[in-house]
Amino acid sequence: MAAVSFNGVTTYFFRNERIHLIDYQIQRVADTLMHSEDFKNNLSMPSEQLDHVITDILGPGRIGKVYILRDLSGTIIYESFNVALLQTPLPIDPPWLTVGARDQYVRIFNAHVSNDRILQVGMVLDNNFVNWRIFDARTLGLIFLLVIGLFGISAALTLVLMSPIRILNDHLTTATSDLKNLKDVDRLPEELLKLRTNFWAKADEFSSLIATVQKLIDRINRNYKLTRSWTLQMAHELKTPLAIIRSETESRAAILPKDFTPTILKEIDWTSDTITQFLSWAELENSHPHKTLHILRMSTVVQNACDRIAKLGPNRVDITLVKDFSVAASAGHLDQLVTNLLTNAFKFSPAEKPIRVTIGSQKLVISDEGPGIDEGILERIGEPFNIGLNKSHTGLKGTGLGLAWVSTVSKLYDWKLKIDSKPGSGTSITITFPEL
Repeated sequence: MAAVSFNGVTTYFFRNERIHLIDYQIQRVADTLMHSEDFKNNLSMPSEQLDHVITDILGPGRIGKVYILRDLSGTIIYESFNVALLQTPLPIDPPWLTVGARDQYVRIFNAHVSNDRILQVGMVLDNNFVNWRIFDARTLGLIFLLVIGLFGISAALTLVLMSPIRILNDHLTTATSDLKNLKDVDRLPEELLKLRTNFWAKADEFSSLIATVQKLIDRINRNYKLTRSWTLQMAHELKTPLAIIRSETESRAAILPKDFTPTILKEIDWTSDTITQFLSWAELENSHPHKTLHILRMSTVVQNACDRIAKLGPNRVDITLVKDFSVAASAGHLDQLVTNLLTNAFKFSPAEKPIRVTIGSQKLVISDEGPGIDEGILERIGEPFNIGLNKSHTGLKGTGLGLAWVSTVSKLYDWKLKIDSKPGSGTSITITFPEL
């Protein structure tokens, strides 16, 4: 396309330059005649004598041009012999014009020689000289086929040569999602790994890149496995000393200050519960869907969860049952999901504000009028201990494990989790379940 555009611009430029050159030649001939006293003195002479005068004045410069002398009415007084061959009228206005004649063009200059005479000097041009047609229909057809062919070859080469890059990009995109969800990163596809064994692999930068990326993935998985194992082991180990501290605190309650024992026990219980929630989330993160699932009615699960956590705020939950539906899941998983969402709504919304639960169209929607969730927190939903600066209205501490658990169990069962929240505008969480 660039070459065709360049040729078109070049054609236009040279056409105009050639016309300017022709005009210059015609103008020079006309000026020579109009400034010649011999020509002016013989304007009324017979055509044959005037023809000799023009030849004498112009010499070889006369060749290739046409000459016409007219009166003001346009009547021809004199014309050169080649004018008759044109068989087309030549207007006397405007000063410069181009007139088509069969397969030719005549470039004409009209000038007043005297008060009653008009001199026309022109040059016969080939049709292609004025309308320079570089491309005829056949040539355009061949160019079109060539462009289509080159485009097809380019597309094929792109599919072949860029395919490994596309596969690598897709894999790294998935890997990024896996890292966000705290999962192991899959090895590179075999079709990429085999590029490392090609005979040109040592000199090929892409093969070297593949090898480096795979080493990076292996290192990430090793580090993640080590970190996960160490974290879980540490969490388990912490429960034992916490149990001992709790037992010792209770046994010495009589000799400790009055407010000291309840405060210690409260903090121990909160820490122990956090460890339990973390271990529960970690177990869920590394589990698979249960082979034996139960068919559960959503309205029943929601009502049971509301009854259990009513102590956080009696009569605050407003349940709207549009259409009840069933969900195939582990009873514990679905119950924990609803409980976590309701607990968060209770924690982070004012006591005088209702919590709305809507059941219908295979969706469970839980909305509150709390402070909302910061954008930075929303971007990292699914990570444990992902908490913001919002304070609980109930005095209960948040750990970020509740939504992490909800996100993980939703991925486990392929439920669709959607969170709509802006700071100061409350939060609405929608879980969409597949139809049974």
